[in-house]
Amino acid sequence: VEALVRWNHPVRGMLPPNSFIPTIEEAGRIDDLTIAVLAQSLEDMRSWRNQGLAIGVAVNISASLLTSESFAARALALVMSSGVPAHRLTFEVTESAQFEDSDKAIAILERFRTSGIRISMDDYGTGQSTLNYLKVLPVSELKIDRMFVQHAHVDHGDAMLVRSTVLLAHELGLKVVAEGIEEAACLAFLKGIGCDYAQGYFVSRPLSAKDLAKRVGATVAQAA
Repeated sequence: VEALVRWNHPVRGMLPPNSFIPTIEEAGRIDDLTIAVLAQSLEDMRSWRNQGLAIGVAVNISASLLTSESFAARALALVMSSGVPAHRLTFEVTESAQFEDSDKAIAILERFRTSGIRISMDDYGTGQSTLNYLKVLPVSELKIDRMFVQHAHVDHGDAMLVRSTVLLAHELGLKVVAEGIEEAACLAFLKGIGCDYAQGYFVSRPLSAKDLAKRVGATVAQAA
């Protein structure tokens, strides 16, 4: 699953991230917010594990944080002290990210991966440096952007792009996540081409940690 931050504003109600994340980044506070999301995610993972549920979580990491030694130290300390297996945690970095210092960003990503944390390239296909990033970044998975996935079951061009991406990723030893699934036919297409993971409203709308545990628990019980 992916940790999705929301702001429950006292007047405007529940706000999506694009309405406040840019302001937080401009104010230089994205590190504090990301640490808070990471801490909550680890706490939820501990709770799920106590219920017998092994659920992995992906957390989005801003490109600006990948050149911050202080953020890397705080994040790694949180993960190491949590008691949660690091391999169940994924840090998502957007494929269109522009790093202030590429060498430093790669070094920090390597530290994360060495500790066991998986690295995902988010929004794959929307940037301009895709193949180069695949070559230099220590990624564990690709996350195909919804703009290619949503109509891949009916659009020949999208189908070719998604299918070729899955094949390329698997040749490189990477897992693939497709986001934006809103129809059964789209999910069936992804299963047919061997995509590893699916995300979208057809699979599930956003849930609280408690409701997610109930849903996964019920699914496991039904499968048994």
